[in-house]
Amino acid sequence: TAAELEAEKNLVLDFYRPGITLRQLIALIDPSYVQHNPLALKLGREKHISDYEEFRQLFTAVAASASPDSTNTLDGPARRGGRAPNVVIVTAECDLVTAIVQNTRPDPTAPPGTTYEHFGFDTFRVRGGKLVEHWDNEEITPDSVDAVRRMEQQLPHP
Repeated sequence: TAAELEAEKNLVLDFYRPGITLRQLIALIDPSYVQHNPLALKLGREKHISDYEEFRQLFTAVAASASPDSTNTLDGPARRGGRAPNVVIVTAECDLVTAIVQNTRPDPTAPPGTTYEHFGFDTFRVRGGKLVEHWDNEEITPDSVDAVRRMEQQLPHP
């Protein structure tokens, strides 16, 4: 129904909400979560953990880097500075919700500090009021792997 589609879109928009805490972000994800982001898949497979656990570890590392002096990462901002990606379009059909996200990237062909506008997407499958599956257009790059590994190395290990 239109109301169900609106609720699914609102759930995805909540994922991007400015100031969302790590605890609130994790609560949006179902433990059966299936990931199709190639970087998250690579890192999860290397650690032999589920897609859900890789999501938790990745966002815990992001949250910890956002508030390095905090002892309570779960209740701190999920993203650096409490900022959120700039969602410009959200569409929903059946149980799939796609967000088009605007950001800037460095232009490697121009002088340092030059950026260009870039649009990416995240598509989520929604079931039972939770995010259960995710696709995006990210790529594995040496820089992205190094950045995540550096963040994860700074986390305390149980």
